[in-house]
Amino acid sequence: MRFRSFAFLFFGLMLSCKAKNTAGGLENDLRTTMQAYLYQEKNNDSANIKFRVLDVVYYDDQLKNMYDCEFKVNMKTQLLDTTGTMKANISKDFKKVVRLY
Repeated sequence: MRFRSFAFLFFGLMLSCKAKNTAGGLENDLRTTMQAYLYQEKNNDSANIKFRVLDVVYYDDQLKNMYDCEFKVNMKTQLLDTTGTMKANISKDFKKVVRLY
């Protein structure tokens, strides 16, 4: 009886814990969030301008409760194909993006 109670409690605790985001998973989430933000900007014509977020370097800023990010972004238009750097702060829940210029 005691073993059964312990096993039930142990598995209940294991299943209720939320797994932490791995570094690779976090980088992917940050890239995906930035890509979505770029396509949701005002006056963005996604038929003419294509963005592709290639890489991200980030810092977990505990004071602001955000990730300070620097993205390497490829932008293509009919006349231009360029790669540059964009900086942004992204909230921990990936819902708010504050673009830094």
